[in-house]
Amino acid sequence: MLMVSDLLRVAREPASSAALEQRSPDRYAAPTRGVPVVVWNVVGHCNLTCPHCYASAAREPSAHDLSPAEGLSLLGELAAAGTKLVIFSGGEPLLRKDLFELITRARGLGMVPQLSSNGVFIDDAVAARLKQAGVAYVGISIDGMRDFNDRYRGLSGGFARATAGIVAAKRAGIKTGLRITLSKINQGELEPLLCHATEIGVDRFYVSHLLYSGRAFRMGQDDLRPDESRAALERLFERALVQLETGTGPDIVTGGNDSDGPALLAFTARRFDGEAAARVERLLLLRRGNSAGEKIVNIDHTGNVHPDQFWKAAVLGNVREQPLSEILAHPLRAQLAERERHLTGRCGSCRFIAHCRGSHRERALSLHRDVWAPDPACVMTDVEIAVPQARTA
Repeated sequence: MLMVSDLLRVAREPASSAALEQRSPDRYAAPTRGVPVVVWNVVGHCNLTCPHCYASAAREPSAHDLSPAEGLSLLGELAAAGTKLVIFSGGEPLLRKDLFELITRARGLGMVPQLSSNGVFIDDAVAARLKQAGVAYVGISIDGMRDFNDRYRGLSGGFARATAGIVAAKRAGIKTGLRITLSKINQGELEPLLCHATEIGVDRFYVSHLLYSGRAFRMGQDDLRPDESRAALERLFERALVQLETGTGPDIVTGGNDSDGPALLAFTARRFDGEAAARVERLLLLRRGNSAGEKIVNIDHTGNVHPDQFWKAAVLGNVREQPLSEILAHPLRAQLAERERHLTGRCGSCRFIAHCRGSHRERALSLHRDVWAPDPACVMTDVEIAVPQARTA
């Protein structure tokens, strides 16, 4: 996740650099043990039918979901492993009957609970319960304006209900985010949806690149070309600057493509000066790019543990069969910790390898059948990523 607005604030205001590091130390530092962030798919079903659903959520509940007792036990293991943030996801997590008990338990164990939802079940009463249970942030997915969103996500009235969910969460005092997964299909919805997010007072506008996972495995042809993605990013960067200057609009965040970091660095160097770019680069290097399997893991509704919520082909273990401490000792985690040594092609020779770390291995695996091959969605050009050659006398 690239905190675009925060990093551009650092470019404009030197004093904000130290404040950003202090506010979010775990985002910019490698963990000393365990895994700081866990995305837990607490159910495998959903009331929507989004074509890009990475979880391939079913319409009906699964008999294989972790039981209430297993869920509570898992939270204890996460706390023991040093987990600081648990993102309750799905499917649609609000379809799980004991969700509030699980959230309360997570908070009681000292972890910060967040919710990733489609938002349509959140009203004032639900929002109040989420707040009371300890939810710090609710991220709600909307993929376009009313007509597009309802058709694309498969629920008439879904846009209005999701919007109402965001407003209810804000009234309850919960920080809110609106998330769009960008593709050729909905690229025209980006700016109107950002305007909508501004109008309803969303705190964070999250633009996710398409990941070829779950139902989206066959959507590669719908992904934006790298130059199209770069153009969309440039518009977002410009918009973020305008919002910082005017003090309006939500913070802009991108995810699903760690080459966004070098793109933002190039933008900063053009728009500001070398010192501003150096401040941004320092934070990018502290962040260290993609951290799947290191600072983040995913636990699906059946208890399988994956490097992240998109990388379903890699299973580190199952919490029903092994202690989490053993699962986290899987050799793939050690390989990912030193991934710069394994990356090949343009990722392996990229001068921004320390900033991006090869971005998402899921896309490389999908296209090349090789986990260490280049990410085909990199937004940087060959000229930009080339290592400068030393001049000869």
